[in-house]
Amino acid sequence: MPDTLYSRNGCHLCEDAQAALDAAGWPYTRVEITGDADLERRYGWDVPVLVRDGHVLLKGVIGASRLRRLTPPTP
Repeated sequence: MPDTLYSRNGCHLCEDAQAALDAAGWPYTRVEITGDADLERRYGWDVPVLVRDGHVLLKGVIGASRLRRLTPPTP
């Protein structure tokens, strides 16, 4: 199951996180939090936030070096 990347449009850290995940071939689903009151309350200014099975793996700056410390999700 892929991880979930919570992000918002216009967020440069979110764009950088997506680029790092794509470059690593990391399975993920992007979820836009803008307009969803619950997600905005939960993640707000912490985006980007990478979540697996309800647990936050990374937030803020998500780059290649931080991803290398994690095990990719199983398909």
